Amino acid sequence: MADITLHRDNEFQRTIVPNYFIDAYMVHANGEYVKVYLYLLRCMNDPSMSFSISDVADKFDHTEKDIIRALKYWEKMHLLRLEFDENKELSGICFLDVISTPVPQIPAVSVQLEKPDTSIPPRENYSAAELRRLNEEADIRELLFVAEHYLGHTLNATEMNAILYWKESLNFSSDLIDYLIESCVAKNHKSIHYMEKVALSWAKDGISTVSDAKARENQHNEVHHAVKKAFGIQGRAFVSYEQTYISTWQKEYHFDADIIAEACERTIHAIHQVSFEYADSILKNWKKNNVSSKKDIAALDLLHQEKSQQSAKRTEAVKKAPAKKNRFNDFPQRSYDTSQLEKELLNYGAN
Repeated sequence: MADITLHRDNEFQRTIVPNYFIDAYMVHANGEYVKVYLYLLRCMNDPSMSFSISDVADKFDHTEKDIIRALKYWEKMHLLRLEFDENKELSGICFLDVISTPVPQIPAVSVQLEKPDTSIPPRENYSAAELRRLNEEADIRELLFVAEHYLGHTLNATEMNAILYWKESLNFSSDLIDYLIESCVAKNHKSIHYMEKVALSWAKDGISTVSDAKARENQHNEVHHAVKKAFGIQGRAFVSYEQTYISTWQKEYHFDADIIAEACERTIHAIHQVSFEYADSILKNWKKNNVSSKKDIAALDLLHQEKSQQSAKRTEAVKKAPAKKNRFNDFPQRSYDTSQLEKELLNYGAN
């Protein structure tokens, strides 16, 4: 591609990364995207440096499509404006003022490894001609070759479409796709449909690097192990509805393995059997009360104990209190001799 003109809408004469960018934008962005943005800033402030998509791709050992994806991301964040010529070729990149740019509404990242949910683009199948054209690109050809190696057969059109969807639409790097296929095959899951479910789950949770995927897998394994240990489950995998509960506890309630295990242990103590529903009711209550640690649970237990004691005292006080008089027992009580009454009644009948 030809050289591209870089310019900005303010007059800074030095390379500077505003704290506002770091605080509001960088923390949510893919690390590779951040590197591209910082390199653009460097080029912007040094007229002697030339800039083109191919130059940046070579510098970071990426494909040109990877660089374009990064640029489009920052344009979506309103930090760049991409400019195109009459042939729809990228001809300019304008840096927008970070300070005056409204911050996109990005969901807060939880303290867990979970990432904000991402909009998932729809799946589009490539035509045979498009598949042949894409297969001519060196990075695509290498990616498909590696996939064939793991799967042990020549890829069919469905498998190629799926892998290209992860690459082109979900913006997965080649390394992340390699790891996805490798980890699934290692677990004896060679179905492309199974791999697609994993890929969509990663995309939804913002998994964008191999390290992210490994961290998520480690956390996933830790929680599953903790639940099995707390419930005493051995010799079987979780069934579908159990996995759904565990996923809810992690992704919606944002609880870690220790808190989830505590709820499971309390379930066994309370009803002496495995019940994901009962454990869920405990965790749902903890979420409602903003529990985030075992200290919070202890504080909640203490509060519950104090309320129970107060309630018990009130109940005992009511039991010991003398009965209140009413209008029926305000009259003086009379005593009767039953035998005498019977004699009087008999004499009355005889007369």
